[in-house]
Amino acid sequence: MQPGGDILAVFRRLSMAATEIEKVAKFAHDDHLGYITSCPTNCGTALRASVHIKLPLLCKQKDKFNAIADKYYVQIRGIHGEHTETDDGTYDISNKRRLGRSERDLVQDMYNGVKAMMTAEMELMGEAAGGADAGGAAAGVPVKAGPHLLKPEDITGMVEFPEGTTSLLSKYLTPEVFAKYHDKSDSCGVSFK
Repeated sequence: MQPGGDILAVFRRLSMAATEIEKVAKFAHDDHLGYITSCPTNCGTALRASVHIKLPLLCKQKDKFNAIADKYYVQIRGIHGEHTETDDGTYDISNKRRLGRSERDLVQDMYNGVKAMMTAEMELMGEAAGGADAGGAAAGVPVKAGPHLLKPEDITGMVEFPEGTTSLLSKYLTPEVFAKYHDKSDSCGVSFK
């Protein structure tokens, strides 16, 4: 598991780890079934790529949520495993197909499904806000930068960096920039925060 959204970094790390393991212990493989050292539901590539994502509005529209999952060949699970529910709208979204496709295709299934779900969630957020752009100054008091900031909701105001910080973010993230973009998201639904 890895926090953040760098799917390619996770896939590369997994590929390198599997290659290293195969140097000393071969995975059982069948030309017809694929890798057979995994759960039978994972026969084929044995790959289940997943993302934990919070979708509090989309989850209330089960038909829409399930239609997106079906269209992009992904499964919706609670974050505590198969057949679990969620109490905060956070779900584990993973590729449904495993047999007869490449690992790359399966990660792409997961990516496409999550992206479509994020888009739907953002559309619902816009509807809930009446489609209006909040704009204006950033709410809240300044927040100290650090590892305690685990999710966008933790950033309730302008981020203050420790004395001596030399990152480009600390150089270019001015109060004016934060006020202008704090409530914006990109076309994929990734928030500025």
